[in-house]
Amino acid sequence: MYRVVTTDLLRPTIPEEAILKEAGASLTYGDAKTEAELIELTQDADAIIDVYAPVTAKVINSLKKCRIIVRRGIGYDSVDIAAATAKGIPVANVQDYCIEEVADHTMALLLSVARRVVKGVKQIESGGWNFRALLPVPALKESTLGLVGFGKIPRAVAERARCFGLEIQTSDPFIPPEMAAEHGVKLVSLEELVKSSDFISVHAPLNEKTRGMISQREFAVMKPSAVLINTARGPVVDEVALIEALKSGRIAAAALDVMTKEPPDPDNPLRKMGNVILTPHLAWYSERSARLAGEKAGQDIVRVFNGYFPKYLVNPDVAKIRTDLKQTDKD
Repeated sequence: MYRVVTTDLLRPTIPEEAILKEAGASLTYGDAKTEAELIELTQDADAIIDVYAPVTAKVINSLKKCRIIVRRGIGYDSVDIAAATAKGIPVANVQDYCIEEVADHTMALLLSVARRVVKGVKQIESGGWNFRALLPVPALKESTLGLVGFGKIPRAVAERARCFGLEIQTSDPFIPPEMAAEHGVKLVSLEELVKSSDFISVHAPLNEKTRGMISQREFAVMKPSAVLINTARGPVVDEVALIEALKSGRIAAAALDVMTKEPPDPDNPLRKMGNVILTPHLAWYSERSARLAGEKAGQDIVRVFNGYFPKYLVNPDVAKIRTDLKQTDKD
């Protein structure tokens, strides 16, 4: 029987369990807090489902018979891809399971800041009732939304934002102007985007090129009324620079679902700033998206057990080593 391990607790029962059981695999729910605990948990695993724990090179090099590592989410920055590839282990993610949810959450954050929802609620909770204290309030039809990245999620954001009359622009070096035009979006440089946008929504994946891509230089040219929204990965934004920009009034506000360290330290200034909205990495979640994530993760593990590459392979160079695996039919 194959042994599949989750790096973190995922109770209650998740869809993977039934899918893997049918394929002749058992599922062990892990709860690794340290690298040493993760090594002990996974070294004899045939497959790993990574939720939050960093799967480092040391962890990967300790694996004795692992056939696949699946990141149970879109981002896969928690897995050392180079180490996995060198060891001949395919790495997969779940690419298309929470697009609508993250787009909805992005718009919820944008609207909450723009319409002063959180500030208004807090004012009333403290005994107040004075809309003038919440001014100015921008008109969305006179505002510009800048999308950093233009993959599936920001395209879904653009579709929603258009309903509110926002002008929309994007910065993404990997898409042609024709694609942006098809979606009614203007393609600009990152510099132009941060200079001219009223709302700047981050959707770039986290890698060595994007880490800290929104930093002091970008904050320095933003409008004083600008709002930064991040539902991608915390480290894409330089958190120290963001805190300084908010404290100094260089930008007006931030709405964040992700942070550099999760959960943030109790003394992190962002926790208590009046011009910041925080949600606890919630954007991806709905009952539907959680189910889909599990199903797709489980299905890709079964594909590998059956002699195929995973549908959502993120390290295609591993094919040079894993000549025993066939290309998946993508079903």
